[in-house]
Amino acid sequence: MTVPSTPVGNRPGALARPPLTAAQHALLEHKVLSISSLQHGAYYGGYLDNTMTTGRWHAERRRFIFWENGMPQPQSRATPHVADLGTGPRFAPLWRREPDPKYVVSDFAFVTTR
Repeated sequence: MTVPSTPVGNRPGALARPPLTAAQHALLEHKVLSISSLQHGAYYGGYLDNTMTTGRWHAERRRFIFWENGMPQPQSRATPHVADLGTGPRFAPLWRREPDPKYVVSDFAFVTTR
């Protein structure tokens, strides 16, 4: 006797996939600048998950450096390119831009942020 199979997504208790972020959509639509085209120390505008912002590319660490202003004390943080595998926030660079005083990452933060 053959038992009909139930697709994984329709099974009770199956985990739903989280929705794609704006950064992931940009990657799938081929709008994202490739890692090989990025220049060390340059600023790029794009999506940090679902938020439009500016990051500074650190080529040796393969990370974008950002200022997090939502904290009592502004802090810098590093985030990988959206094409890098793994979990956590990802940045999708869409264009190169001139530094904006609102988003400038100091050279000290650029060198020391992990």
